Amino acid sequence: MFQQTEALVLRTVDFSESSLVLTLFSRNFGKIQALAKGGRRLKNPFESALDLMTHILVTFIPKRGDALDLLTESKLVRRFRPTQENYDGMYAGLYLIELLNEMTIEQEPMPELFDAAVETLTQLITGKSVMPTLMRFEWQLLELTGHFPSLDYCVHCDAEIDHTARRIAFAHLDGGVVCPNCRPVMQHVSIIKPDLIEAIKLVTSDEWRVTSDEESLATPQMRALLNQYISHLIGKRPIMFDYFEKT
Repeated sequence: MFQQTEALVLRTVDFSESSLVLTLFSRNFGKIQALAKGGRRLKNPFESALDLMTHILVTFIPKRGDALDLLTESKLVRRFRPTQENYDGMYAGLYLIELLNEMTIEQEPMPELFDAAVETLTQLITGKSVMPTLMRFEWQLLELTGHFPSLDYCVHCDAEIDHTARRIAFAHLDGGVVCPNCRPVMQHVSIIKPDLIEAIKLVTSDEWRVTSDEESLATPQMRALLNQYISHLIGKRPIMFDYFEKT
């Protein structure tokens, strides 16, 4: 039975001299693995639209068990290709699809996350406000995948956190802030400032818009927290972190 959905191309692997295996994050079916027979040929039924970070409309035949889905057709919706001068937007987009690949599971529809990813990529190709826009998406991703950290209550004992304290402990393995009593028994703890928690709440609020104060939200402290927390969640250091350390 044929199925149709919008999708983002997360990964491509050569399967043969003429075919590709694709990892797609689809709006209606979540992450899927699909075989595109003839996808490497110059003339193919996929409109040459199977590049990384491409937004496409695909038709495929689902398979059962461990078999790959069979991609039968794709139509280009949009190529997210920043200008040559906008390296920040290009690498941020590559990082975004890396996160989608690492932090989603197959066949779990997440249309809200798909829409957030497309919106973020659209903003990133302009080259404006790259880091604030990207970090907002990272927090959205954490929330929609069930990994948003606790910011107000200790993840160990559920005690309310004093946000007037000069420093607050954040436990990466446990997923949020910890009180002074529980801190000694926690591992992989970072020390953050209370104003960082307020900045996170602002960036993730429905009312947030990029303003002239956007760079104040893209603090090294927030970037460092996200880097450590996401690395612990996926069990490795994302490839694109090397880029962010140089910017």
